[in-house]
Amino acid sequence: MKRVKVVTDSSSGLPKELEKQYEITVVPIPIQIGEESYKENVNLPADEFYRLLDGQVMPKTSSPSPGDFVEVYSQLASAASGIISIHVTAKGSGTCQSARVAADSVAERVDVHVYDSNTVSMGTGFLSIEAAKAALEGLTLDQIRDRLDAFRDKIRAFVALPTLKYLQRSGRLSHGQAIFGSLLSIKPVIEIKDGILEVVDKVRSYPRALERVAELAAGAVSKLPARVAVMHGNSYEEAVKFAEQLKERVKISQLIISEVGASLAVHGGPGMIGVVLLPE
Repeated sequence: MKRVKVVTDSSSGLPKELEKQYEITVVPIPIQIGEESYKENVNLPADEFYRLLDGQVMPKTSSPSPGDFVEVYSQLASAASGIISIHVTAKGSGTCQSARVAADSVAERVDVHVYDSNTVSMGTGFLSIEAAKAALEGLTLDQIRDRLDAFRDKIRAFVALPTLKYLQRSGRLSHGQAIFGSLLSIKPVIEIKDGILEVVDKVRSYPRALERVAELAAGAVSKLPARVAVMHGNSYEEAVKFAEQLKERVKISQLIISEVGASLAVHGGPGMIGVVLLPE
């Protein structure tokens, strides 16, 4: 029996085991480093990416092409009653637009709905998992979209950055702002809100930035149980320590610890730690 298939992009941060468990198809984000082209989580290992990140040529990310999506949608079409394609916020990426162009081109073969997660990382990942659960229950495309709408506005995400260096190098921060922040040892605390990255606090040390993220996370979910993803940039041990701090503040119903992909680490750099929460 055909059912709705779920597609997302690699910036979602979904661990491989969850991709397989929920039968989610992941389209890789392209990474360009000098003359070399890579695909996130396909032919660019994390250790190699971080080595190249501090090289002379700054890695650049782009959206998957419409052709990338057409290939995936076409492969799924024969076994799908429809496809829901869930992606990183359209306010910071062209991925949704590429997916929509592809959806139009395969419309005669399969109904594809492109869904803007309005968030990043495991915020997109949590929505993809919810869509996959609903698909396994036999829900229709319209029913799955309604379910995602009910979850999307509940998602909260916060990030602490140990340095402004990579935001400046990637063009998300002016050179003057980066120098000023570095001189004052400012560590930004960022919230992803309504699809936009906003600096919600500035502190003088990275431990304090992590403490502030934990405070914000606890306040965001109050006393409700929540699914929690701790995302890190090549700093698993620190992420585990941070997760232990969260357990003292947040009633965690599910905990995922996962590495952010190159498409996000290019802006935050090694050592970044974020938390995504979905209250229940």
